[in-house]
Amino acid sequence: MGTIATNDFGVVIDGQFHSIDWMPQLVDSLSKKVINNIIEKIDEQLQRNPSKNVAGERNYKVSQVATMTQRSVSTVTLHCRIGLLKASKVGKSWLISEENYLNYKNNVHDPNQIIRR
Repeated sequence: MGTIATNDFGVVIDGQFHSIDWMPQLVDSLSKKVINNIIEKIDEQLQRNPSKNVAGERNYKVSQVATMTQRSVSTVTLHCRIGLLKASKVGKSWLISEENYLNYKNNVHDPNQIIRR
């Protein structure tokens, strides 16, 4: 038995290493199948839920909206929390799309909008 390289595949039986020549091809094949499966699932998810962001659309943080509307950060945060300003929660922060900011700034409210308490 010669030196075993780190890329050798095989089994050890009674202290003897027995090489399995077809193992790297099997691993490659399985890896490709797994990657293709992941890509297919991502594609399916994107088709079911297409991104609403249009290229070039801006997103704002609460502090930016507060400055632009001359309101306090706590007021804008409260408006996000109760649904008066439509925003997405990202971790501990709120992210406001340009469209939602403009609606908020111009006092355009959806009559069907549910305000959370």
